Amino acid sequence: MKKTGFLAPALAAIALAACGPQDASVSAGEDGLERPDQAPVIAASDDLMRLTCADFLATVAIARTQPTDGASLAAQDEIANGLTWLHGYLYGVRGGEIAALSQDWMAETAGSVFRACSKAEAPEAVSLFEAATL
Repeated sequence: MKKTGFLAPALAAIALAACGPQDASVSAGEDGLERPDQAPVIAASDDLMRLTCADFLATVAIARTQPTDGASLAAQDEIANGLTWLHGYLYGVRGGEIAALSQDWMAETAGSVFRACSKAEAPEAVSLFEAATL
C-alpha cells in the first residue's frame, strides 16, 4: 500500500517552512524570482549523487511559488523523498551517528541545505550532498 499520497506532501510542507518565508504575492521577476513550471528532470537511472544545489533550489522554487497545482505537489514529493533518501545516505556515511528520521530532522536539514545552497556562488557546481554535510 503506497502511503506517499498524504505523507510526502505533509513532510515536504514542514521542510519547506524551513526554506524561508512563503509569499504567494511574490510576482514573477521580483527579486529575481521567476515562476518555474517544471522541476529538473531526473530519470530513474540518473546518479543521484550528481544532484546539485541548483536542482534543489529549482525544486524548492516550484514548491513555494505554485502552492496549489500539480507541479508544486510533485516538487513537494521530490523534496520529501529526497530528504528521506539523504537521511539514509548520511546514516551510512556516518556509521549510524545521525539523529532519527523525524519531521524535526527533515525541517532542520531542509533549512540547512537551503541556506548552504542559497549562499553558494555557483549552485550548479555544488553537490547537494556536499551542501548537506556543511
